[in-house]
Formats: sequence, C-alpha cells, structure tokens
Amino acid sequence: MLTASTLLPSLPKVMAQLPEVTDQRRHKEPLFSHNDIGGGEPATGGSRFTPSSSEIYYPAFVDAPLAKQASVDSPLKGFCHPLNGQGWLSQGIRGRTHRGRMEYAYDLATSIGTPVYAMRAGKVIAVQDKYPDTGGGKENISRFNYVWIEHDEGYRSVYVHLQQGFRSKVSIKSGDRVKAGQLIGYSGNSGWSTGPHLHVEVQKPHKKRKFTKTVPFKIAGACNTSPLARTAQ
Repeated sequence: MLTASTLLPSLPKVMAQLPEVTDQRRHKEPLFSHNDIGGGEPATGGSRFTPSSSEIYYPAFVDAPLAKQASVDSPLKGFCHPLNGQGWLSQGIRGRTHRGRMEYAYDLATSIGTPVYAMRAGKVIAVQDKYPDTGGGKENISRFNYVWIEHDEGYRSVYVHLQQGFRSKVSIKSGDRVKAGQLIGYSGNSGWSTGPHLHVEVQKPHKKRKFTKTVPFKIAGACNTSPLARTAQ
C-alpha cells in the first residue's frame, strides 16, 4: 500500500485492521488548499511493500469496472502499483498526517527519480511541474509537483511530490488518455516533505475540479509486463 502528500489533507496506512479515527474534518478549501497535503515521513524505516500473490492484479482485473462504493472492509480494487513494487510504505491510511480528507492515502518512500506509473487507465485532468525537490516544512504545502487522473465512475487518483522537470522526460499533459502501467512521471521531493517519497490517493467523484475526500483502495504488486522505465538521472 502507498501514499502521497501536499494537495491533500492526510495520508493512510496499509489495509490493516486499524481503529476508527474520530477526526472527520470537512475541507471546503479550493484545490490547492493549505490544508490539503501534509509532509511525508523520511525514506528510512517503514515496511517493505511485498504483496501476496492474491494481491497482484493483472491487466484483465485492472480493466474491470470499479465499484460504486468502497469501505475499509471492502476497498476499491483494480489499481496497479505506482512504483511497480518499488519503495517502502512510510505512512499508510490514518497516519500522522493522513487525516480528514487524506485519511486513505499512502506514502511510499523511494529515491528521487524512481519511475511512477498510472495505477489505472484514465484521463489526465491536471499536471504541475515547477517546484524544486528540496522538501521542507508546512511553508511549502502548496509547492508540489503532481499528476491528477480521472478514472471510470468518476474516481480520481493523484501522484504527488514528483521530481522537478519530469515533463522533460515524459510527454504528458492535461487531456491525455493514459493506460494502466503507463509511465507518467518520476518520484521526487517537492512540496511539504521530510524525505523523498511518492504520495498517492484515490478521491471520491466530484463535478468540480477540486480535491475531494479519499476512499479506501488496494494497490497491486504489478500492472503489466511492458518494459519498465529507467530511473531518471
């Protein structure tokens, strides 16, 4: 399981039996809210993401329609691993900064330049690539690079803290259609972050272009057998 971090409230932990959190804050801020994305944990520590064979969803499964409802006991399924199995889970659902809107997000600690892949087919609805990979505190909460994709049933996934300059290596823009497992960027350390990592989350459908509350979802160990991208230099 994985996480993301600056446009969204808080990030979630792995799909485990975790106690309920009473914090049910509602965020009415616009897309780039100062309360949207919290700082992730450093790349040290955490748990290695090693899914069992039953958690590995292949292309046929990824093509299956998403459920209209999701819960901790029955999370959305059909999402490929955004780092193709690389990285460490440094913060899961209901983690230290994964509260409120970001309750079900994941943070994957990984080195800068690690290839990032679309977890599911969809349409790119926003891309940002202009902030340095210097990390920092809450003062950088809105200074992060990301790719935002809309999927079937209106669900949206977002990939945060991407490496500055990723668009010079990957041709991607708003309006593009992407396939599950397609290269969409490289992991970095932009925005409010205490160490290089990728923050990912799946959001509820919404008519407006704004970050909405996250929903529980499960991540696969691999997406396809296509050649993988090399780490960006």
